This record gives sequence, C-alpha cells and structure tokens, in this order.
Amino acid sequence: MVPVTLFDTRSGRPVASAQTNMFGKYGFSGLPPGSYAVRVEKVTREAYVVDRDLRLDIDLNAPGGVMNYAAAAPAGGAAAPAGPNDPRLARQIAGVWWGYSGSTERRIGLCPGGVYREFTESGYSGSSSDQYGNQTMAWGAASQGGGAGSWTVSGDSRSGTIHVRYGNGSTANIRYRQVGDPGCLTFDGNTLCRKSTTCR
Repeated sequence: MVPVTLFDTRSGRPVASAQTNMFGKYGFSGLPPGSYAVRVEKVTREAYVVDRDLRLDIDLNAPGGVMNYAAAAPAGGAAAPAGPNDPRLARQIAGVWWGYSGSTERRIGLCPGGVYREFTESGYSGSSSDQYGNQTMAWGAASQGGGAGSWTVSGDSRSGTIHVRYGNGSTANIRYRQVGDPGCLTFDGNTLCRKSTTCR
C-alpha cells in the first residue's frame, strides 16, 4: 500500500491524498475540471480532468512511471493465457484469497477477466533479556512483496493448478486443493480463504 498525492498544477498545492489498495488501485472523486499532477513515491504524472472519469496507470518500475501496456497484456486488451484454461472453473475460483503462513500475510487476487495480483507482507520481532529475565531490548521489521500479471486455471473445484504469467514475462504454476472449510483452499501448501468474489 503506497501513499498517492494529488496536486493542482497551477498552484502546486496538494488537493487530495489517498493510498493504494493491495492491488495498487487508488482513486479521487469530486474533482472539478482542471490540470492535476499525481505523485506516487518519486514518480509524478500529469493529467487533465474534463467532465468524466479518468484512469491514470503508473508503473513505479518504468521511466517516468509510464505503463508499458504491451508488456503487461497482449494486443486486444485481454489477459494472455498462462496455461490450459477452464472458463467455468475460472468463474468458480475467481476472487480475493487471503490468509497467514506463520508471520507472513498473503493475498492472491484471481480477478475476473484473467488479471492476477498477489501481495505478501512478512514481519518478525525479537527481544533480549538480562540474566534476571528482564527484557532489555526489542526489535521488529517487516518486508513486503507482490506481483501482477494474468492467470488461467486447469483442474476442478477440489484441486488443480493456477497458471500465472507475470508482467515481466516470468511464469509460475500454483497448485491448489480444497481443505475442510469450503471457503478455503491451499495454494502451494498455504491455506487461504476467500475474502471476496471480485477484486474491487
């Protein structure tokens, strides 16, 4: 989750702020027409709002934050199949799946239309004590990771494989199987439960 700031380009003053969700989405509403700048980390992009919704994608790994749509998806706008696909099963399994494995939180978005998103956050902490058992020091840290791309699925509702193709061209096969709770699956051994049926 990353802070996003909206500036009025004429005055240079911030007019709104937001934070991306786990899929990198953010939004501002009720803006009057005008020229704005969106700043995310060290990237600033300008946009002009007229009288309708405006979508501005920002790639934090690209020069100037300009999204390379050709690398993210094939021509025609549809997500590239990453492997064998069963459309009926894809509709059944689509949604946001969430859970913990030890101290790592994991979310997987199997979005309708073949868009894939993942987010992980790991934390750890420790402490030390003196010879009498009194705590003398404590520390903690967290690391975050994530990825995006496209997905397809093969198998059935009990077990199968999610085929992922990331935006950078790498691929992964994530095996899943049903566990006791019908709302939960194991993904490569990590139990995740369905948080929602859409990625919004």
